[in-house]
Amino acid sequence: MNNTRSIIEPQTSFRIARKRSLLALMATAVVRTVALAGVLLGSNGCGDAYAQAQWVGERPSMPYLGWTTWSMQSKFTSYPATVYRGEAAGDGFQNEVNVRANSDAMKSSGLQAHGFRYVNIDGDWDNGLLCQCGNPITWDEYGRPVANTVRFPSGMAALVSYIHANGQLAGIYWEGGVPPQVWAANAPILGTPYHVQDITQAIVPPATTPPTAWVNGYYNIDFTKPGAQAYINSIISLFAQWGFDYVKMDGIGPTDTNGVPVYLDNIRAVKIAVQETGRPMYVNLSASLDHDYAYWWERYSNGRRIDGDIECSERRDPDCGVGSPTGLANITDWTQVSARFTDVINWQDESGVRRGWNDFDSLEVGNGTNGVYPASSREILLMSNISPAPPATNLAGQPAFVDGLSDDERQSAVTLWSIMGAPLQLGDDLTLLDNFGIQLLTNDEVLGVDQSGTPGHVVYEGATPVYAQALCDGSYYVALFNTGESAATVTVNWVDLGFTSDASVRDLWQHMELGTYPGAYSVTLNPHASSLVRVTPTQPEVPVSGCGEQQGAWH
Repeated sequence: MNNTRSIIEPQTSFRIARKRSLLALMATAVVRTVALAGVLLGSNGCGDAYAQAQWVGERPSMPYLGWTTWSMQSKFTSYPATVYRGEAAGDGFQNEVNVRANSDAMKSSGLQAHGFRYVNIDGDWDNGLLCQCGNPITWDEYGRPVANTVRFPSGMAALVSYIHANGQLAGIYWEGGVPPQVWAANAPILGTPYHVQDITQAIVPPATTPPTAWVNGYYNIDFTKPGAQAYINSIISLFAQWGFDYVKMDGIGPTDTNGVPVYLDNIRAVKIAVQETGRPMYVNLSASLDHDYAYWWERYSNGRRIDGDIECSERRDPDCGVGSPTGLANITDWTQVSARFTDVINWQDESGVRRGWNDFDSLEVGNGTNGVYPASSREILLMSNISPAPPATNLAGQPAFVDGLSDDERQSAVTLWSIMGAPLQLGDDLTLLDNFGIQLLTNDEVLGVDQSGTPGHVVYEGATPVYAQALCDGSYYVALFNTGESAATVTVNWVDLGFTSDASVRDLWQHMELGTYPGAYSVTLNPHASSLVRVTPTQPEVPVSGCGEQQGAWH
């Protein structure tokens, strides 16, 4: 095995990182927060309490913790209990019964008491515009989406009220542009004399319709035209009226034929629309965003996906179902997870309280063993693109999707997401969490790393990479990994963190003081395993005055 490692900015990297972080914090205005019961509290390294905040004109201070429907939607596209296949079949998991069940499970499992609060309803929740995979397709009188009438018969406002009653926050999904059916109907734009055909980009013959986006076939909006901002305002205000606290904007990533991301202006318009509602909303962008436009994503959103989907595809990755105890394809695999180790390097300086957070996609670590839905399960699959809609398929007693990772790999995923300050958005069915998954996701010392407000940086690359956060009190969170295929000893040298004194080391996964180490810390790790420690120098290299006050500003 090749254990060669390259050192990133040796000796000075964390002096520079801390100095840069402090300057940014001093320039940060106090972030307005919403005081809700059950917010995760912890330490940022200076004895200050922190809280997960939301965006009200200013960006939230911390990456969010929650759950999304998408991982399950992506896996139920092929499921033995139904005859249906494809995206519409996967959408059968996304229904109000299952969303409520997972909201309840977030609370009853104990996750919510440890800071998990977002319940995010991903794509295809509406009545056909997003999925484009079958009738009926309907919208309201102003060309705005309506809830799917089969899967969400109570409506979105009622579902959001249920989530809020559980003490949680609700998220919704949308894409940029004008849906083709809405454009063909030339729907009026709320509060204006304009119609949607007035705001799309010019038709270029021989085409008979406007240019489309890369991902969804929606027609591109020309934001120089009157009525364009008002159309976005009308959609975001609808989400606000329903009570949503989070908006995922998808289809933002790859560039178009001119080399420019197609939705730069759309993202700016979304931020303006959110601000005009006056409602706190976290705006997250997806997916595989172009690093060349990082300044734009940072300015107009709270976070951005730097990778593609983490769910493994049998088409892209034939090994994703190997060894599955359920006979189903696994949710993900180590190939998908390990790609994040290198992908984050280019983005490591684009993260933090003022810049927003790098999103690695869903964290699939909650269920490695529960391969069958219990007989008591109330969850269902509900097809909605067939008229009349077929009866629901009950999931009780049916096979369930598991993570597809070993326990070491599951811990390593949480460690990587946490050290880099990535949102912890879970993709497993929360009603199926196993004991080890709950143990991983309720370790407050580890969650405190993710919520420290201090972005991680790469210390060493290679098969045994090391990442670290430089905290304001002169201590460090350090994550050590073995991504190779045989056991290896992984070492971090104090000089490469930026100090030379001895240091005490605490194992955050084991809640154990390991002692005082001169010069370095080493640990032997199994393949794909990790260690997460707090390193406290006996003589901090850069004593920080007033740091606690500045980091406390986001509370």
